Amino acid sequence: MDRSRKATREGNEITLQHVSPKEALLIEEMVEEKLAQLQASIEQLKQTPEGIAELQGRLKAFGECSRIEGETSGQFYDKLRRWLDRDIPQTKAPLHPPRQVE
Repeated sequence: MDRSRKATREGNEITLQHVSPKEALLIEEMVEEKLAQLQASIEQLKQTPEGIAELQGRLKAFGECSRIEGETSGQFYDKLRRWLDRDIPQTKAPLHPPRQVE
């Protein structure tokens, strides 16, 4: 086995993964913009009865999704996106349907 080929390949992968400071700043700005849009859509949900019910169901099922100290915008965006995308588990149906009284 040629060890130099492996070392060269690993070096190339590291070089390809490098992000310049300018690129990092652009990525961070894009993440901030996406986070602001997501938070604005949540605020819009709070304006409708269906949206309020949806958010309350998520709070009940998954708990509150808030930003913790030291969490980057990207990490919080990912967490909030998962919180919104998860399916809310269905509650158990009653064992017996309600009786019809005539």
